[in-house]
Amino acid sequence: MKKKRLLLGLALGLNLSLFGCSVENTKPQESTSSYLSEEPAVSSEKIEDKESDNSSDEEIKESETEDEIAENDQPVVEVKKYSSEEASAKTAAFLEWAAPRAETGNMAVSDFFFNHGAAGKGDWYAVTEDGEIQVQETIPEEKLPGYDAFDIHALGGVVFYTSLSGITGYDETPATQATAVGFHKIADPDFSMHKYLLADNGVVYELIGTVEEIGSFSAGYDEYADDGVSKPGAEAVESFVFKVSEDAAAQEEWARILTEEQ
Repeated sequence: MKKKRLLLGLALGLNLSLFGCSVENTKPQESTSSYLSEEPAVSSEKIEDKESDNSSDEEIKESETEDEIAENDQPVVEVKKYSSEEASAKTAAFLEWAAPRAETGNMAVSDFFFNHGAAGKGDWYAVTEDGEIQVQETIPEEKLPGYDAFDIHALGGVVFYTSLSGITGYDETPATQATAVGFHKIADPDFSMHKYLLADNGVVYELIGTVEEIGSFSAGYDEYADDGVSKPGAEAVESFVFKVSEDAAAQEEWARILTEEQ
């Protein structure tokens, strides 16, 4: 009886051991099956990412092509030296275009963009993001520092502002104001002023500020000393940098004016 019980016990133990092995063997299969079922989803996401990347690349290429077309449409401005008569005529043409545009925007515009009181012999200039621009050559024959010392020269300029008296379009008032007064009695201090410099390289440079900041006729400009080398007001004027204007219509019009007779 003892042998039978022992044999029966061994048989039951062996069966339980085999059952345990069979359970353990099913777990890796289930796990592997689950992992394999997820593989197509991962692969699909990668494909979608690649398609998205390709789409982005195509959009960038299209954008670059459009920019190239726009650049090709922009007239190529031939840089040359203009006489004072030519410069005045070009500025007048731009003002004729700017006046109705200012009126539409309920603003006033003046070509009295620069003036100063007592000064020395040196040339007047402004700082742009492309370097110094000559605004006035005081004594051309003395070259202080002279035309050739500048890569960019202003042929003229205009100023946009909101008039206190409600004037829109061209405003001749600034030309009648005393130099010390500037725009302070004619421009609304609650709105920004915009000084445009019309450069001979075909670019319109713009300085934006409050009436308090740039309301005087000489604000934003500095003068070379009588030696034509030193610049006493350099530090102050460097805080008034004329940027390439974001006014695309003005840029196009100025380029057209400079190239119409080339």
